[in-house]
Amino acid sequence: MVFIRTEYCNLRCSWCDTKYSFYEGREMSIDEITASVERLNSEHRANWICLTGGEPLLQRDVSNLVSSLSKSYSILLETSGSIDIKRFLPNYANVRKDVDFKLPSSGMYRKFNDRNISYMEKGDYIKFVVKDIKDFSVALDEIRKIDPEIQIVIQPVYGTDPKWLADEFIARATVKCPIDASGTQIYIW
Repeated sequence: MVFIRTEYCNLRCSWCDTKYSFYEGREMSIDEITASVERLNSEHRANWICLTGGEPLLQRDVSNLVSSLSKSYSILLETSGSIDIKRFLPNYANVRKDVDFKLPSSGMYRKFNDRNISYMEKGDYIKFVVKDIKDFSVALDEIRKIDPEIQIVIQPVYGTDPKWLADEFIARATVKCPIDASGTQIYIW
């Protein structure tokens, strides 16, 4: 996978691990980006592109970039979930959306654009980045509301014990049954 990291983000999550992306980018044309991707692809045989940030949806020409690159590559569009993703519809066949749902520990709770859920399709996923038990509880409450066709990723904040997260999920899923898991795919990273 080739990563294209865009500059700037409209959110300021407390645990952000890419603060350097707020202001340290350089402007590149779509042709320059495409040439870089093709060079990397020839060296490493990557067939996926991860378009991430900062927040890629803030970029003026991101729709044109996606349209250009999606002809030759599968694309994973990572977004904070705060910006309406409708401009990517109709969905390109080989573009998948990774939409973050910001939980309380991020400091950006309730910044999620709820309309985005209705734009998601099979193969897309919503990611919940969990730091503590409050985040975990909110994530489980929100998961109940999501269409089972949409995949769920529960990921620990850097420095949070992933074993704790997996144990907590298993305990709640098997004892308290907080979600209806029929058909829902949930991944813990």
